[in-house]
Amino acid sequence: MLQIALLPLTLALTIAPPPTTPTTGTTAATPPTATPATTVPTVEELQMRVAKFYETLQKKYEKVTSPTAEEVTAMQADVATQADAALEGIDLSALDAEHMMALESLISMSPKGTATMIKVLAEQAKQPTVEGYQAAVRAAMLGANGGSTAPGTANPLMLLDHPSFATGAATAEGGMVFELIADEPKDELVKRAAVIEAFASSFNPNTSIATLRCAENYLKVANKALTPTQAAAARAAVLACISGKLATAEGRDKKSLERLTKVLNGAAARGELIGFAVPSMHYDWVKHADGTTPWTDISQLKGKVVVLDFWATWCGPCVGSFPKIAELRAAYPADKVEIVGMTSIQGSVAHQKRESVDCKGDTEKEKTELLAFMNDMGVTWTVAITEEDVFNSDFGIRGIPFVAILDTDGKVYKVGMHPSNEEEIRKTIDELLAKNSKSANAG
Repeated sequence: MLQIALLPLTLALTIAPPPTTPTTGTTAATPPTATPATTVPTVEELQMRVAKFYETLQKKYEKVTSPTAEEVTAMQADVATQADAALEGIDLSALDAEHMMALESLISMSPKGTATMIKVLAEQAKQPTVEGYQAAVRAAMLGANGGSTAPGTANPLMLLDHPSFATGAATAEGGMVFELIADEPKDELVKRAAVIEAFASSFNPNTSIATLRCAENYLKVANKALTPTQAAAARAAVLACISGKLATAEGRDKKSLERLTKVLNGAAARGELIGFAVPSMHYDWVKHADGTTPWTDISQLKGKVVVLDFWATWCGPCVGSFPKIAELRAAYPADKVEIVGMTSIQGSVAHQKRESVDCKGDTEKEKTELLAFMNDMGVTWTVAITEEDVFNSDFGIRGIPFVAILDTDGKVYKVGMHPSNEEEIRKTIDELLAKNSKSANAG
């Protein structure tokens, strides 16, 4: 069954653990009908409308497994049309923050809803208050998701100039600014180093656990904008805040903070990933589909460009990208480029051509089943099981599939790509091969 994250107007081909996004099928279905409203619906009524929308999509696309690019495009258009229909009769300008949150996912998938909400939020963002700042962030997020060039959405860095940035970004919703600006050019972030450095003081004993969720992206921004010494100080402030919260946290909060601590101690969060030696990993199992073991440690691959594709058998988008990986494998000689499907013990193997197998507590059984899976699916590249989780904190992985590329010296060159981004992956491989060839000739 295809796991689809329907935010926003895209069938996001990345899965985060555990896969809980709405699932979707191919039989015809009628979009949820909306009755023109004379009054603002209650939050519960809006939530019911959103639930009905997802239910419709689930029924329609539940049998889709590995859609082609053309099918994905058609599905995107269909989702947009149904989202527009589901919002009919609702005056978005009359909604307060609570009602907007209830409709957030639906609005983000509706072209009409997105355009309307950006205008509404842009007006609210003019207020020099925390609420105004939060409205500015929501407008920027909708603009980024929908490709809007509306005023206030085209350049998310302008959010740092809002009068209430310091206090607004310290809220759970306002903290999403760091997700928006994390991939902005380094030189642009450096220009705003002072305000970014100052934000580290927001991580203190009074910081809520909800606000701490922005910490990872904040440190990603800090690593680009600040000097190594400043970035290290910002990271220390965040970790000290988390440590203090852990002393009294319980249940889900405690697990969340422990997970965050692990991520923030990883190479990516330390700013020691790109340009550094590949993080240490323990290889428990490395196989070709014929059962042979081509290597036992990644250090043996120096001299080759190495493509690491982090995946799992239960991840629909991961398996759906196999044809792209196969094409990539066929395009380059094995003595120049190694492609490795990186995974970890999952407790089961979600077969595509036979019944799934529960392997909890039996790692050898899982390895046997994984080899069968490789043969069933025609896997032509190496697959490796590491002791480290597939959501490897050193690489900063929060969703799979996730592609990282190593240069011929075994250093991390680029991360965070999707297998479907074939052009970017091939361009990177070709660039590294050319660089290696030039170095060899010079030698």
